[in-house]
Formats: sequence, structure tokens, C-alpha cells
Amino acid sequence: MKYLFKIVGCSSILLIASVANAATHRTHVEVPVTEVEPLVRVVTHKIPHETCRDERVRVEYARRGRSATPSILGALIGGALAGSLGHNSRAQPAIAVAGAVLGASVGSNIGRSKSRGHYYVTEQRCQIDYELRDEENIIGYRVSYLYGDNIYQTETRDHPGKTIKLWVELSPAD
Repeated sequence: MKYLFKIVGCSSILLIASVANAATHRTHVEVPVTEVEPLVRVVTHKIPHETCRDERVRVEYARRGRSATPSILGALIGGALAGSLGHNSRAQPAIAVAGAVLGASVGSNIGRSKSRGHYYVTEQRCQIDYELRDEENIIGYRVSYLYGDNIYQTETRDHPGKTIKLWVELSPAD
């Protein structure tokens, strides 16, 4: 008797499983694709370029070993001129000294302006410029397909071609 219940129990489980399996059926069908639109992502690349040019640059310098000659000549010339202007005057020595001091100052300025020099050199000046380049990458496809009398849409990673495979599950409406 125990053995009979086991057989009946196993049979009923198999019967219930086959009835449940018969109630739902899953299969795939190929349906026509009506439209495929690529999904695009734009990536911008920043590409560096070095641009160089030659530029002429002025370099100034001070000459070494300044000479006292311009100051001495200025003092002598200034003293002689001032002394001749103050001729026959009691203040001639003071006028000559003032002329010598003024002449030395003028001579010193002239000597200082001549002690500076300059020259030109060519230097290379470089700068980094960037070029922006856009790159379009296809990341998938928006696919429209016809199933029955309706058009549906989905997204896929790969181009589907002329048809797309659908999984269809059939089950009683009851």
C-alpha cells in the first residue's frame, strides 16, 4: 500500500507539471525591423601642439671701467669758459670754480650716457596651443520593429539587420 501511494504521488506530480507546462509556452519569433537609429556619444579630445617662433630681443648692458676723462674735460672747459666770462671781476675765481663744477657735472652725464650699450639676440619663444577634436562613438541602436499591427521600440548594442528575434510567451487568458 505504501508503495502504491508513492507511485500515485509521483504520477500526480508529473501530471501537474505537464499541465503547468502546457499552460505556458515560450518561443521566439523573427519580426521585421522598420527603422534603426544609431545612438551616438560625442567624445572631445584635447590635442596639444607646440608652436615656436624666433623673436628679436634687445639686450642692454652697462660698460665696465667708467672713465673719469669726461668729468675732467668738462671741469676744464667749464672753468675756462666761466673764467673768461668773469674777466676783470673780483668774483672771477668763484665764477671759474662754479663753471668747473658745472662742467664736471655735464661731462659726467655725457660719460655715463656713453657707458650704456645694447645689442640684439634672437630667442626662440614657444607656447602650447590645443586643438579640440570631436569623435563620435556608436554606443548602440534604437530599433523599431513590427509585431502584429503595432510598432514597438527597443535598444540594442549591435545592429539587428533586417529582422529582430523576440521571445514570445503564450499562456491562456483565463
